[in-house]
Amino acid sequence: MIRLQRILVPTDFSDSARHALSYGVSFAKEFEAELLLLHVVETIPVGYASDLFPVPMAEVFQEMSGYAKAELAKLGALARDKQVRVREMVTQGKPSAEIVRIARGETVDMIVLGTHGTGILDKALFGSTTERVVRRAPCPVLTCRLTEHEFVDD
Repeated sequence: MIRLQRILVPTDFSDSARHALSYGVSFAKEFEAELLLLHVVETIPVGYASDLFPVPMAEVFQEMSGYAKAELAKLGALARDKQVRVREMVTQGKPSAEIVRIARGETVDMIVLGTHGTGILDKALFGSTTERVVRRAPCPVLTCRLTEHEFVDD
């Protein structure tokens, strides 16, 4: 029998990630598992950062982390309303690497993530975060695409 105790749902706050969250919440409720909500503040190579941001990068990351924590708190509240145990986490780095690192470190039993995030340029230049996670994850990965057929109730 499958036993899920900890489910990781990474989010970039896109529609696809919100859709994946509904699956994560459903699994967490069914298995009485803890739901880990994760947002990764993506690092920008130093050479590009000074050209893009006129303020120190530490301030930029602090502001981005603050926004992410507030958004995760909202998503966490939605899950708690469905009687799901939730923990929110914000990290900094390359999203695929951080997702895999957290999955290992937190002994995650399953990762649930959307197939299309906000990083269109990232996908074109570097490949899909979802694809990288699927290849490197230490546990099963459920990928959820936005479709017309819904399997879970919001």
